[in-house]
Amino acid sequence: VGLNATRLAASAGGPDRSTGVIPEGAEDGWRVFSSAPDSEGRCICTVVAPQQTLCSRDARTKQLRQLLEKVQNMTQSIEVLDRRTQRDLQYVEKMETQMRGLETKFKQVEENHKAHLSRQFQALKSKMDELMPLIPVLEQYRADAKLVLQFKEEVRNLSSVLAELQEEIGAYDYEELQSRVTNLEERLRACMQKLACGKLTGISNPLTVKTSGSRFGAWMTDPATPEGDTTV
Repeated sequence: VGLNATRLAASAGGPDRSTGVIPEGAEDGWRVFSSAPDSEGRCICTVVAPQQTLCSRDARTKQLRQLLEKVQNMTQSIEVLDRRTQRDLQYVEKMETQMRGLETKFKQVEENHKAHLSRQFQALKSKMDELMPLIPVLEQYRADAKLVLQFKEEVRNLSSVLAELQEEIGAYDYEELQSRVTNLEERLRACMQKLACGKLTGISNPLTVKTSGSRFGAWMTDPATPEGDTTV
């Protein structure tokens, strides 16, 4: 009879139809080696029974079962960790790509910033060159400002003097002074009308002027003078 390697499952719950042997569990490892009827019709079975040390009731079997459960739990944990690691690795790779992109952008910004600073420096330099001629003008303005301050001080002093004069002439009325000035102007115009100022004012009777002369000089007398006046 050949070797029958069929494993008896504990979930069958009854005797094997070919052997009539009830295994105590799938962990016990019961195996049917051979089976055949005898002359009296009884079933003669040869089975391979597990060692007593490998019985499901043995403490080491329980330890092995617990270790197996722990290994299974660890395997599941490792699988979960592996999935997390794969996910984190993908995230890290994505972040690495983004960081490289940012690094490239930062380099571009830095180069652009340097170029921009260079342009600004050149612009400021040209502006300073344009403003350099204004320094003498500013110095002149500063001197003019000092002169203006002096003028202000003099005007302030003059204002004080005028205030004192105003106090001194405060006894005279302005309208009275104005009328006196007007009167003087009229008198001046009347006087100017009386003056000939090179014009012919009148014709008198003819006059005879007596003159005497020699090689040493000449002299004359005014006929309009009295007869007793002998002044030459």
